[in-house]
Amino acid sequence: MTTSSDASSSGTPGSGGCGCGAGGGVRIINVGGSPIGINRLDAILSAVKAAVFGDETLERRELLRLAKASNYVPRGAEVAYEEALWREYSKSNPRLHPRPKLGTR
Repeated sequence: MTTSSDASSSGTPGSGGCGCGAGGGVRIINVGGSPIGINRLDAILSAVKAAVFGDETLERRELLRLAKASNYVPRGAEVAYEEALWREYSKSNPRLHPRPKLGTR
């Protein structure tokens, strides 16, 4: 039983993915109050970050679009998935959460 929030699909031990070299893997995130495995989440977050949309609405749409390409997203849960994906994206994006400079108040 895997309890880590960074659970990976089966594959080469320590590879963080399926072993196919595609940088996949499954991460468990909170979607609407339930733990849900998102396939290729790290790749999705990296792709949106690299695209530099500069607009939150476009970034959110792209996160959901990419997630739906490799994950089942039920119709009625799209908003919850979008919120969960945005939350994960925000955590990993220093542009959205700049670190304060040391020695400033």
